[in-house]
Amino acid sequence: MREQQTTHVQLSQPASENAVLQKAFQGRHDLLKSIPSVPVILQSLLAEVSQAPEKVDLNRVAELIGRDKSIAAQCLRMANSPLFGRGTRTDSVRGAVRTLGISHIRDIAVSTMMMQISGAQKTMEPVVFWEHSLGCAIVSRKLARAVGFVDPEKAYLAGLLHDLGYIVNMVLFPQQEKTALESAFKSGEFLGLSEYATLGFTHCQSGEVLARFWNFSTDLVEVILCHHDPAAATIDPPLVAIVALADRLCRSATLGVGYVEANDPSLAWQTEWTILEERTPYAAQMKWQDFVKDSQSYLPEVKELVKAMYQNPAH
Repeated sequence: MREQQTTHVQLSQPASENAVLQKAFQGRHDLLKSIPSVPVILQSLLAEVSQAPEKVDLNRVAELIGRDKSIAAQCLRMANSPLFGRGTRTDSVRGAVRTLGISHIRDIAVSTMMMQISGAQKTMEPVVFWEHSLGCAIVSRKLARAVGFVDPEKAYLAGLLHDLGYIVNMVLFPQQEKTALESAFKSGEFLGLSEYATLGFTHCQSGEVLARFWNFSTDLVEVILCHHDPAAATIDPPLVAIVALADRLCRSATLGVGYVEANDPSLAWQTEWTILEERTPYAAQMKWQDFVKDSQSYLPEVKELVKAMYQNPAH
């Protein structure tokens, strides 16, 4: 529980209220433009594959994938890999779509995007950031479905994007973020605490700046700002709580930011779960510990998926 008690005020303080952050960003907004934004093609692709399965137009999906060379190349490579290949090689995007299925197409597409975004920094290994982001996205969607949250696909996207502040810190403040990361590695302390000690703010607040710069919806901005303090959320507390729990679970299952924390993050879950019990249909009928146990059956697959995609990333 130490993490929640220590970080409650600081990690959810809006960027507009943090004088240190405002001063740090003075004259640096041009650097934000160097961070690749979410491509329009990917936004259209996500909208298409997030529909009910019977409404998804596979030809439209293939057309959208074909417009982005990186996503197309990665889908073709994965479709012909031992992880998905069915013995017959495919050389067309449509064939890759049929082989992979919609859920894997989505994972590959968004992961390709995350690699492009995380490639803008050199402090953290891109695969580490990517693995955590994809893991949180998948766990967020599963948890959203389990508790009856109204929009599991929004939870997936929120889980994917919640830690964009790490990228901001690594691009704009690389030496300070490196110092914070090294300190966290040595002590096993939660990286947010090390960031605050080093920078005077955290990835939550700098991520909020980037999210507003990219004109994200207010609920996604809130997730980015409050995912380590869901009690501070006012726009969509269940969405924030879902991502917060997914983040805890992934960090506990070595799908974090490259090190094992001294205090198991998944053990501090009560605040988030109370929010879900009060605001979602099914949380009160299940236990967090059971969801954690069930995750052991699919988290290894997340690691394998990331490993397979990273072996020969598309350019």
